[in-house]
Amino acid sequence: MNLTSLRLLNRSLDERQLTWAIRFLFGISILLIIALSYSYHKINEELIFYSERVDHTQQIMNTLEKTSSKFYQTVYHGRTYLLLRDEANKRAIHKHISDLDPLLNQLDSLITPPPLNKRVKELEATLDELYERTHIYWTDSTYTANRQDQEALLRDASVLIAEANRIMDDLSIAQTKLMHNRMQSRDNYKKQVFRYNWVIMLVALVFLTASFILLDRELRRNNLYRIELENKVENLNRSNNELEQFAYVASHDLQEPLRKIQSFSDRLLLKHRQQLKGDALIMLDKINDSAQRMQLLINDLLAFSRLVNPGDNAQEVDLNEILKEVKSNLSETIKERNVVIDSAYLPGLEAYPVQMIQLFQNLVSNSIKYSKPEVIPHITISYKLVGGSEIPNIKPAHKELQFHRIEFADNGIGFSPEYAEKIFVIFQRLHGRGEFEGTGIGLAICRRVISNHNGYIIAEGQEGKGAKFFIYLPIQPFIS
Repeated sequence: MNLTSLRLLNRSLDERQLTWAIRFLFGISILLIIALSYSYHKINEELIFYSERVDHTQQIMNTLEKTSSKFYQTVYHGRTYLLLRDEANKRAIHKHISDLDPLLNQLDSLITPPPLNKRVKELEATLDELYERTHIYWTDSTYTANRQDQEALLRDASVLIAEANRIMDDLSIAQTKLMHNRMQSRDNYKKQVFRYNWVIMLVALVFLTASFILLDRELRRNNLYRIELENKVENLNRSNNELEQFAYVASHDLQEPLRKIQSFSDRLLLKHRQQLKGDALIMLDKINDSAQRMQLLINDLLAFSRLVNPGDNAQEVDLNEILKEVKSNLSETIKERNVVIDSAYLPGLEAYPVQMIQLFQNLVSNSIKYSKPEVIPHITISYKLVGGSEIPNIKPAHKELQFHRIEFADNGIGFSPEYAEKIFVIFQRLHGRGEFEGTGIGLAICRRVISNHNGYIIAEGQEGKGAKFFIYLPIQPFIS
């Protein structure tokens, strides 16, 4: 299945929508998860708090139960001792009283709220008073009392015992209610924790499902895009093969008849120059000029077509050495025109050496060719490291890269800014053949070389004020 250009355009729009959709889903999900996690944390804190309160209340109830049991045993052995006056009950009384003291202290430390703590103080006071009223009977074995005093003691002790039991019952009832409330709160928070677990899991599941659907859709579209790209690459390879075949034809089949035209024209001039009249000589000279111009066009076209498939491998190139070789190649022209070339120190980079020589030689030759007749040509070559964002009309994928910027500036005749792009079009000339020689393919070759290196070339100029050519080559080599 092939995608049309319109569908590819729509795809680019959908990609932006897809990106924003994913960002929106991700942002909403993050906010929801943060909010739910915060609430979940708070609920967990409350759950832990009420669980601790339940344990605390249970501890108080256990202590109350032990206190009540010890108090009951103390009263039982006290009453028995009053009747029997035996040592076994006396020892039991001492033991239970000694056990009551730490239990009361524990209650006092566990029950801190003012209303209940006050009742604990009242219990301690009641037991202290009971102790004061009765201790003489079981601490002093020689003490005796008449019947009336014993009855009065029993009546008072019964009142204090009833008061102590009532206080312990009140505390037990209060703790039972508190236990019920705290257990109810704990269970409510347990349910909320359970619900929040499901909500967080549901939010994560929705986000993952939506992301999977969007990514699956994008993968399907990418597969269609890959198929279209493979088709375009196949068409491009076919076009390149046809261009190479054309280059072969141009280098063999077209040049052979052209050489015959030149050869027979030259022989005709040499053999019959005396017999030919003026018009015939002029026509033969024009035939020779046209044949030479066609030869030059074919050679330039061959040079341009060879740039489609470089053939050689990229390698580390020192641009200073490239410039030195270009100066050597153009030494006769440079000497004849007294050309001045000032160059900054240029970097090394991975490139096709032959193409770099073509690039530099075409730019230097172009500056010499379009120099002012009465002015010594002056070419300045400068270098600077720049970011991709500084390059006009750069591809979005290249904005984050760094580039070598090499500037060629001259003091020649320049050109109008409106022709800044036209001069890179093959066979496009701004001047007639009578003014300047050439075929109009040199700068097209420069752009092709830069394209082969995934770079950019930009021209700036003003009529009569010279021209500038900015070359941008990426630092990281990614030559294909």
